Amino acid sequence: MNIEKALIVDEPWISKILSGAKTWEMRSTSAKQRGWIGLIKKGSGHVVGVAKMTGVDGPLSDQKMIDNSDKHHIPSDIFLAGKFSKHRYAWIMSGAVRLRRPVPYRHKSGAVIWVALDQNVSDALAQDEAVKALA
Repeated sequence: MNIEKALIVDEPWISKILSGAKTWEMRSTSAKQRGWIGLIKKGSGHVVGVAKMTGVDGPLSDQKMIDNSDKHHIPSDIFLAGKFSKHRYAWIMSGAVRLRRPVPYRHKSGAVIWVALDQNVSDALAQDEAVKALA
């Protein structure tokens, strides 16, 4: 498995994704990325997990957000009050696992959502026991 890109995700969302409880990462735009991606805990300097990005749905109506709160974990009173009002695209993920050992990466200037991973980071991810179990 060769993982070349990683998504930056803040707490508490990344922990929910890695636990398998959250399968929709809500964003303000659509995305073309599909397949296995790294998951970076915002501000940590490390790839802490991997997940398979399977698709995108959106923009989602208030009702669709309410109906799928079990997938995105944003309380309805929060998004109905206007917080997360731009975050109406569900980036759909499956198979998320936490790495046995977080892998440091070099954060390139300007990387806010996606990080292109160096080959040595991709190689380290492929060698992680949790990732090997997915193959």
